Amino acid sequence: MASPLTATTEHTDLNVASAAANFEATAVGGRVFPCVVFKQGSRTMVSTSFPYSFIARNVVTNSAPKGESPRESQNRPLMPDHAKSIKEYVVANASDYILPPVTLAVTEHPSLHVVGAPGAAIRMGFMVVDDTVPFTVTDGQHRIAGLVGYPSGRSTAPGALDAVPGLSKDGMAVLIVIETDRIRIQQDFADAAQTKQIPPSLLAVYNTREPVNRVLSQITTKARLFKGRIDESSKTLPKASQHVFLLNQVRGFVKEMLFGDYAMSEDSLTKQTAQRLATGDKQEEFINDTLTMLEVLTERMEPWSTIARIQPGTGVANQIPDFRATYINMTATGLNIIGRMGYEIGKEPSAEVRRDRYAALAAKIDWRRDAPIWKGTIISAENKIATQRGPVNAAAARVREALGF
Repeated sequence: MASPLTATTEHTDLNVASAAANFEATAVGGRVFPCVVFKQGSRTMVSTSFPYSFIARNVVTNSAPKGESPRESQNRPLMPDHAKSIKEYVVANASDYILPPVTLAVTEHPSLHVVGAPGAAIRMGFMVVDDTVPFTVTDGQHRIAGLVGYPSGRSTAPGALDAVPGLSKDGMAVLIVIETDRIRIQQDFADAAQTKQIPPSLLAVYNTREPVNRVLSQITTKARLFKGRIDESSKTLPKASQHVFLLNQVRGFVKEMLFGDYAMSEDSLTKQTAQRLATGDKQEEFINDTLTMLEVLTERMEPWSTIARIQPGTGVANQIPDFRATYINMTATGLNIIGRMGYEIGKEPSAEVRRDRYAALAAKIDWRRDAPIWKGTIISAENKIATQRGPVNAAAARVREALGF
């Protein structure tokens, strides 16, 4: 029987709904998609998945021309670089990738065959669609462009579907909103964008495709100072925190150990670590060298040596915030300088000489915040710690000179 939802037919069970949907599809030359039908507010929503081959033919974008008002277009101006990065991600990880669902709009209510369930919030069923029905993108145009192609100068760059044979057989989850008002579709895009950026520390935990994050995980779990004392989820370290560093701060240290630049761009980091940490053996070698340095420093350098003897989570660990206020090597800037020295020392081929220089870094440098070595470099006249490349480079140069490099 007919449902209050226009173009929705209710059936006694799922088998009857399936038979009716397939009969209709045969009659009109359409295809059937299993789906879930529900409402949000007063509007009908349909959740299903489309194969990429169907998306390439039936999903269209309406991107605003760059430099013109986006009000007359359904989608914001497309950013080719963003679409390109999605394409490259899919191509590089074609056997192990994920693309989140996209939100689509359709101006005509599709034919839906659902199981009758009076009062049910969600109903299982089938959607019948013929190839003339266009679905427009509300949210996810760059994912679509990364798959099917995107503007590149005066031509169109091929998408991942062109680069990876067989990818067209994959599919993507879609949320279909039945909506005819372009202004309301634009509002849907704004509503769907109400997300919060992942804190850098949390991203470093989850994004283990990056070799730098894989070695980071091993270093933070095996280093005596770091184990149980790294905040892996926060964006900033609370003043009274018993943690010694944020995970993203240790990641900056690792970048220094690898390339001597804690502030290098993520693109450069990805390209360079693909060579520097290309194999498991290279990653293991780097991890062991870094752990050796950290162990020497933890054994000989204050306040690291004191902290290493404190059980995490105890009352005694409340000393850590005081150490952070007193010592440079308890700050991200100090950790970056230590990483810079590790990068320089790592060029020495002799393991024995490297160990001796780690010991000198621990014993010969005064890491207290008020030490003269830091004045005019990372410590300003207002007694604030600078984090920019220039002051860090100047401070690292003084440390090199003090160690006789």
